[in-house]
Amino acid sequence: MEISKSVFRKWFDSQNQQISGNAMRIQWTVLLENTNPFFSEDELWNEKAELATSGLCFAINMKPNLLAPAIQMLQTRLSEKKYVPFDIWSALVSLSAYQLKNVEDRIKVRDFVLTQTFDSQELFQMIASVLRCVDRMPEWLKCGMTWIDQVPPSEALGSIVYDFLTSWGRLDEYSNALVMSAFDKILPEQAPMMIIALTYVPGPYRFDLSLFLLKKYFNDQPMDVVKAVVGCFGTDSDVVLQQKLLDGIFNFFNKREQNVDINVALVFIDGISQFLLEHWAENCFKFGNFWDKFHDAPEIFEIIRAALKNDTNFVMFDRGSQDKLAKLKTPLHMLCYLPIIERVDLCLLLLKAISRGDAESRNLACQILVEKEDSLHFVTGFDDYYKQLSDIWRDGYPISYEIKLFAGAIVNALVKDGPDVKDVALLYDFVNMRDLKVPALNERYEKEIENLLQQRKYEKEVLDYLLKH
Repeated sequence: MEISKSVFRKWFDSQNQQISGNAMRIQWTVLLENTNPFFSEDELWNEKAELATSGLCFAINMKPNLLAPAIQMLQTRLSEKKYVPFDIWSALVSLSAYQLKNVEDRIKVRDFVLTQTFDSQELFQMIASVLRCVDRMPEWLKCGMTWIDQVPPSEALGSIVYDFLTSWGRLDEYSNALVMSAFDKILPEQAPMMIIALTYVPGPYRFDLSLFLLKKYFNDQPMDVVKAVVGCFGTDSDVVLQQKLLDGIFNFFNKREQNVDINVALVFIDGISQFLLEHWAENCFKFGNFWDKFHDAPEIFEIIRAALKNDTNFVMFDRGSQDKLAKLKTPLHMLCYLPIIERVDLCLLLLKAISRGDAESRNLACQILVEKEDSLHFVTGFDDYYKQLSDIWRDGYPISYEIKLFAGAIVNALVKDGPDVKDVALLYDFVNMRDLKVPALNERYEKEIENLLQQRKYEKEVLDYLLKH
């Protein structure tokens, strides 16, 4: 086979990357060893800059003894202000981290790259390179930190970090430190997309980074940041780390000086509700303090109630805290702080707790209703709640004294203050069959009841006559 300069040029242009790469590697090797090269430095750099860059690193990887003359060549070209493609610097970072095995050679490359001065756009590319290499070669960490310090806050830096998180897809100790530093320089509006990207990066560091972003950029992007961070609690992935993250979020939100809008709070609680309920005992203290911040907002209670799917699950909740000092040992304890006297649905929830709950739940529900039974005032009527009352009765056998007492108080308030009952007979039978004390029944419907009883007396007489004949 004829070997000539023109043949190597042909090989440089080959679509087969193995041919083009090895051809360039060989020419760099003979040039750096000064053994009859076909091409000068200028020719190799000007033939194909990208191929020349990769070919030079390939040659050094194959023969590490070429590193010193390669660095000397590049230093000379720089001092003479000759052309050196910028990509050589990123390539050298990768070469040192992934190909050179000798630690001294790695450090030589790093120290050489550190002597260079880059403009802001070039620094962004160098930061991207170091992010991919720093876990493999921690000696690049300080360089990366220095370069990040030199760039201004910008969208470009955020894009580099985002691409790293989504395309590289992993974090370790040193890349985590670099990303944390870079997060100080991103634009506030980029924080939510960073948190979303972190959600899909395996490993423990993503949780600390998500918390860092939340705390740093919450005041700039409260709703969007919270919508992003609750994605970390979509499923139980690493409960220990998720719990640590939630502790950090609660600690941040519960600071007296930290303002949190109620609408943001609702999105937050809705997003963590399933995780919160699964790990209620671990979170009830901090959740209680958070709820205090919003003066026991009923809207937050409703999110917890809805997350349990139905009221039976609510009253039979079995993941409560055993700590006697807990304000909210179970979700049911939230009813101690809600205005139930005008909420018939909450009173019925307490009645269900007496019917279906454990001993502690029954005692708590009784305690709440005892304090409120004389003050109940509902604007809705008996017709709207007949089915729910009947269901509680059906599920509660044997019927306790407490069920009868508080059901009577609830029905009395519905009859006393609610709209006219559509079916007085239904109401009358419900009360009498269950032997409830409902003074408002006779007070409000005395005439209708008298007519009802007369009609039934007449109907009985008719039936008695007919059945005898």
